[in-house]
Amino acid sequence: MIKFILLIFTTQLFSQSGFDNSFITQYEYGKMLYKNPRGISCTKCHGSDAKGMIIETFKHIRNKKEYLCSLQSPDITSISYSDFKIVMDPTLEKKKKKFEKDEVCEKLTYRNSMPTYFLTPEELSSIHFYLTNRVKYE
Repeated sequence: MIKFILLIFTTQLFSQSGFDNSFITQYEYGKMLYKNPRGISCTKCHGSDAKGMIIETFKHIRNKKEYLCSLQSPDITSISYSDFKIVMDPTLEKKKKKFEKDEVCEKLTYRNSMPTYFLTPEELSSIHFYLTNRVKYE
């Protein structure tokens, strides 16, 4: 009986102190998923620091005028969880945007080019936790 009470007390003490006694922390799990989810690594487009980068540049001709465009991934280190979830969930409807006539490149690159990963809510939460806590943990 005393061992049982001691076990409960120790468990309560560690859980209230913020001690993580799991095999892998949420931060470590999120880092692992960011570097190697199902398919293409997030680092390929967002960079190892998740600050975003130019993925591709291309020329587009419209009405005999040439435009030099670039597809750039966004900085995702401070994205809110609700916005992160919208981008990552292929079942959620994305907002439509109207463009001015001179915003040719913006219109071409506006569509979401994110691959679909079909991550669980726990996986999404872990990746978001990793992205928003990198400075704190590293």
